[in-house]
Amino acid sequence: MKNNQKISFLEKFSYGLGDMACNLFWALIGTFAAIFYTDYFGITAVQAATMLLIIRCVDICFDVIIGAMADRVKTKYGRFRPWILYGAIPFCIIGFITFYTPEFTGWTKLLYAYVTYGAFMLMYSVVNVPYGALMGVMSSNPDERTTISAYRNVLAQAGCFVVYGSTLTFVEYFSKTYSPQTAFSIVVGIYAVIAFASLIFCFFQTKERVEPVHEEKNKLSDDIKDLGRNKPWILLTLAGIAMLFFTVIHSSLTTYYAKYYVATMEVVGDRQIFSIEGTFFGKHISWETFSSLLLSLGAIITIIGTILIKPVVTKYGKRNVWIWCFALASFASVAFAFIPKTSLGMIVIMQIIFTICIGPTGFIMWSMYADVADDSEVKTGRRATGLVYSSATMAQKLGNTISGSLGLYALGAIGFVANDAFMSESTKNSIAQLFAWLPLIASVLGIIALIFYKLDSKTIEENARKLEEMKKK
Repeated sequence: MKNNQKISFLEKFSYGLGDMACNLFWALIGTFAAIFYTDYFGITAVQAATMLLIIRCVDICFDVIIGAMADRVKTKYGRFRPWILYGAIPFCIIGFITFYTPEFTGWTKLLYAYVTYGAFMLMYSVVNVPYGALMGVMSSNPDERTTISAYRNVLAQAGCFVVYGSTLTFVEYFSKTYSPQTAFSIVVGIYAVIAFASLIFCFFQTKERVEPVHEEKNKLSDDIKDLGRNKPWILLTLAGIAMLFFTVIHSSLTTYYAKYYVATMEVVGDRQIFSIEGTFFGKHISWETFSSLLLSLGAIITIIGTILIKPVVTKYGKRNVWIWCFALASFASVAFAFIPKTSLGMIVIMQIIFTICIGPTGFIMWSMYADVADDSEVKTGRRATGLVYSSATMAQKLGNTISGSLGLYALGAIGFVANDAFMSESTKNSIAQLFAWLPLIASVLGIIALIFYKLDSKTIEENARKLEEMKKK
């Protein structure tokens, strides 16, 4: 069986389902964790920010360990697929428990949040790090890997679309019968079942084909030293962290932007009602519906953008397209600072522009990590696919750590208090300014990192040729 053979549609689709499963929870973490902990679970913004920061910083170290272990443990199922099989059940169960609100108070509730969130992030590494590395060994053909990455990004965004479009809507629906906290748990339970089925399908329908040039056991210390000297890996990881910060700070603040800036709160009896003054296609909508619309539109547009941008990437190169995506999305982000909150149509249009620019960069990043793994193997004679891809997951988590915690700390700094009936207009306006301007910090850093990234198409093709020759020896 040739390593560069064409991969079937079913296998590409099945691989993409794996990231769809992961994104059912990752979208929850990146977009709704903040508002879940402040508005449903019941801890302060600063407490939530500190917890997210501490847990994620500890968990980042775990990614490297999982990546290194996956490189060294080979079973009848391969190096990476077994992690998906055996990790699926605990991953989904712990994911559900994380978004469950117990009848605890004070420090016991906060402790529950730390323990469950920490356990979930560890299980995410167990499943997602080997899953990411799997793409690098499905085919040695750079074009095939780019296509597989596109399938991954499209289906990952399908998972995001489900979460963005249905979470708050179904929480609102189930809240008519149950408490908001129980309603949130029911929705996450449904996601857990879908995620489990998708991960199992991914395991059974994918294959590992690419073997290292040398089969001898590599020292972990040598692999880590190689990464430390690998300039493309360092720059790509920095760009990945910046991209996650850029997108997650936007998506995580979207719910606050819709609920506390676009909507106006009224107290009717013992109930707090958030109503939106403007209309969308002549109809008044709730803040939950408007927030879901903005987030789900982002996922749909990302899917469309990934399909449209693939030939552009082929023509102009991954790095160059990614730089332009950062730049154009930055202009769209700033525009939110100047759109009146009653202009719902303009807000939606700008969300579409923002997402079609930055959304497709996810597939570019994953494809570039496969290129970095090849480049490292050519230079060192050792393949560390799992370790290389663990850095991608590390970038995801660090990007989420920075964005999630910084966003919450920023909210705390402007005096934000969840469900505050007396929130001042200055605090509401500050939320809108954070939503528009805060992501730009990451955009600038991402562009700088990519400018110095020099692994171009010619080098990638040459590396693929060298690896084939090395395997023949």
